[in-house]
Amino acid sequence: MPDRIASSAARSAAFARVTTLAAAVVAATGVLDLVTGSVNLSTAWTCLVIALSLAIAAMPMLLGNRFHPLAGLAGCWAFTAITALQVAAGGDAIMAVNNLVLYPMISCYLGWFFRPGIARTTVAAQFAVSAAALMTTDHHEVFRTWANLALASYFCLEVALYLRAKLDQQIESDPLTGALNRTGLTTQLRREMAVAGRTGAPLALAAIDLDDFKETNDRLGHFAGDQALTAVVAHLKRSLRVQDTIARTGGDEFVVLLPDTPAAVAAATLRRVRVDSSTPWTFGLAVLGPADTPETLMARADDDLYVQKRRRAEISRAD
Repeated sequence: MPDRIASSAARSAAFARVTTLAAAVVAATGVLDLVTGSVNLSTAWTCLVIALSLAIAAMPMLLGNRFHPLAGLAGCWAFTAITALQVAAGGDAIMAVNNLVLYPMISCYLGWFFRPGIARTTVAAQFAVSAAALMTTDHHEVFRTWANLALASYFCLEVALYLRAKLDQQIESDPLTGALNRTGLTTQLRREMAVAGRTGAPLALAAIDLDDFKETNDRLGHFAGDQALTAVVAHLKRSLRVQDTIARTGGDEFVVLLPDTPAAVAAATLRRVRVDSSTPWTFGLAVLGPADTPETLMARADDDLYVQKRRRAEISRAD
């Protein structure tokens, strides 16, 4: 399922509103054809298309956040089929191309709300089907216009994909360190837990807290503290695997996800990484259990972190 729009109620509501608007635009073009007397196939066919578009427009308003993303995708494929039929059966060259002028709008919609693979596949299919429909007619002179619409749609698609990716990055990333924030961590943790549940592979979660970070801020200033935070994240990224996840969950608090990693290996890895860190830190560790939720897994790692902090403080006092 397109998880871009399933991640929050706000996104689902936005998807429902935009889907309603897009379907209403399609219906409005049909009404305009009726008013101007420029129907493509027949008045009855145009009325059927308008009715279908209005039905799709009404569904998101009626269902709200329960409106399923796949329904919007199905609407795009239905629009592709309808326009291809009108291109193939229409007798006028201008009318044939006129059926395709909304494809850039559909491309924006797909690029913003759906995964890149789904969006690109659907847009490519739209133009492949429409090209095949044009080939069945004598209107080959309009292929130049078709090509221009294809280029415009591709541009709209890639811009929407890029802007959405940048927005997601801003929503899910810590602006100072570049690590994930709590929102991004929650999304990634649920994803990793689902994979671990399917495969049975171990999933380790480490809670990290910088040692004496408040004293660093008080003594050297917040700029030095920010440098310490960014240095820790940079060091973790260099030292851990590509598939490992680093998130900043608080001022000097971090979480590291280590998929497919048993507890002993995770502990040894973090101890090795800590030795080379320019900023000292302490970690607590938990490994996913069958009854764990994201909250309980993180809570167990936090509990272990506090145990380790007390232990290190006792050792420091003894020395």
